[in-house]
Amino acid sequence: MYIYTDIVGQFSCQMCGTCCRNHWQVTMDEASYRRNEALFTAGGRKAEFAQAFIAFDGQGGYGEYAYIAKQAGGGCWFLDESNSCLLHKEADHSHLDAVCQTFPRYPMSTARGIELTLSFSCPAVLKLADRTEPLAIIKSDRQPIDLVDNNYAAEVYPAQQSLRKPLHYYFELETHFIDILQCRTMPLSQRLAFLAETVKAVNSLVQDETIARELTALFNRNYDWLDELAVAAVAQPVSSFGTGLLENFFVSFVFKKPFYLYGFEKTLNLFDHMWEQIVNADDIAKAIMKLEFQYGHDRQSLWRK
Repeated sequence: MYIYTDIVGQFSCQMCGTCCRNHWQVTMDEASYRRNEALFTAGGRKAEFAQAFIAFDGQGGYGEYAYIAKQAGGGCWFLDESNSCLLHKEADHSHLDAVCQTFPRYPMSTARGIELTLSFSCPAVLKLADRTEPLAIIKSDRQPIDLVDNNYAAEVYPAQQSLRKPLHYYFELETHFIDILQCRTMPLSQRLAFLAETVKAVNSLVQDETIARELTALFNRNYDWLDELAVAAVAQPVSSFGTGLLENFFVSFVFKKPFYLYGFEKTLNLFDHMWEQIVNADDIAKAIMKLEFQYGHDRQSLWRK
């Protein structure tokens, strides 16, 4: 099963070069390193290979064997003046390392199947998400895009959690959180506040054999209240729904499973920080790109806020 936000299938690279000029370090496993070594050696360019691909000296993370060097101006070694990848031109997309083949796609391995969304640190993704329509979550037995095997940003298996813990019911929680964020009878700020109240209520439940029943009761109370808001909004509509890019950003972010990966309290603190940065920004799109980039490549800077 493949479960993904609808913009995944709509994405195509716009050749802006933004991701190739970011301050991240593009790493690769040993198989990718050796593949490039063979390519450059066959072309009589061993000296260039040694400059472009730097093997870690015991400092890489799990599965990281080497990284791609930067140009003097900060761009990727293989980025040319037209924002094209020289390595891609020479050897095609399948030759690239897993990072470059995948970004800005965000694949996750979960108990439901392979789940996918996109990183909002890419300008082309922002353009897709800056729309009136809410993000849709699609379920299909057909793979929406080509994926690099075993290259997942997250692994989420709630059944491994105790039956008495809220995270055992994570997929139900995620669906409920997204329903709250997409309830357009409230301004987005109010939705985020209601989401925070709900998360705190979930976190405060007694972790015993009654937790599944208590979660269902909480969901039902919330849906009843949201239905009441919908009826009232017919006569007195809310003027500022907060639709578009902001809503879709937070929905996509919830879909990345941060509550499962980092816990309820830590993720709520992160949401507070994100909202503060966004509402105080002169350029909302740039603020979103920066926050998404930090989450993907400099997460510790977010947790310190």
